[in-house]
Parts: sequence; structure tokens; C-alpha cells
Amino acid sequence: MKKILSVILVTTALVTGCSTSKTSASADKKASEDVSFEYSAMTRGAFKKVIVKKDTIVTVTDRAMKTATTKALSNADWNSLVAASKKVKAESLETLEVPSKKHQFDGALAANLQIIKGGTTYQSATFDDGNPPAEIKELVEKIIALSDLNKGILKNGN
Repeated sequence: MKKILSVILVTTALVTGCSTSKTSASADKKASEDVSFEYSAMTRGAFKKVIVKKDTIVTVTDRAMKTATTKALSNADWNSLVAASKKVKAESLETLEVPSKKHQFDGALAANLQIIKGGTTYQSATFDDGNPPAEIKELVEKIIALSDLNKGILKNGN
């Protein structure tokens, strides 16, 4: 009798655990689909913006948004961005310590990262293009690497 009870308890625990894992995985997938990223950097004479959604990445190099390129984003690249974003607390983006402030006197483009989750936009403190806070550096570098910003455009808009 004890063996049967033990088998029932173990089976119940396994079924419940598997069910929870499936629910958790489903929730993670839904959450990763309901997020997008925007990176922008600008100064008086330069502008660049990257908008990343689950299956596309748009690179814009003018304020009028006339020179935009759109390309497909692979699942592997998207998953890489989502993984990098999980290391970032979106709610604390605005309070991140910036490593330099050259953007305050036009020594660098003024850059921002936005993470949009479930309709809520979280924006970073303004930082120098090419020198983001350590907490978001990996995510920003992945966004720039996947974009068309480095194709035919010199770094920092120069």
C-alpha cells in the first residue's frame, strides 16, 4: 500500500512539475513576443535609430525617416536579444549611471535605449553613443551589430 501511495505521489509531482514547466515556457515565449527595443543616437548634425521587433529590424539614418532599411530578424538573433534584455532591469533604466557625458557638449551623439514591454516604455538615461552604461552594454552592442548602422555609416555619425 505504501509503495502504491508513493508511486501516486511521485507521478502527481511529475505531472504537476511538467505542467508548470510548460506554462512557464509558454509565458516566457509570450513575454518575449511582447517586447521591442529602440536605440537612438543624435546630435544637431547626425541622427540614427534602430527599431527591433520580434521578426524585423529597422535602421533609420535621417530625422525625416526617409532612409530606412528594414530586414528580417532570425529567431536566433531575436532570442539573443531577449536573453541579453533579461539581464537588464527595465524599471531601473532611467537611473543607470552613465560612464561619460561627452554628449552634453556635442562631443558624442546623445544616445538612449528604450525597452517596450506590454505597452509600457522604459527609457535609459542619456549616454554617449558608443559608451553605454555597463548594465545595458551587451544589449546595445547586439542591437547595433544586427542593424545596418555599421554599413556605410561611420561610427558616431562622423
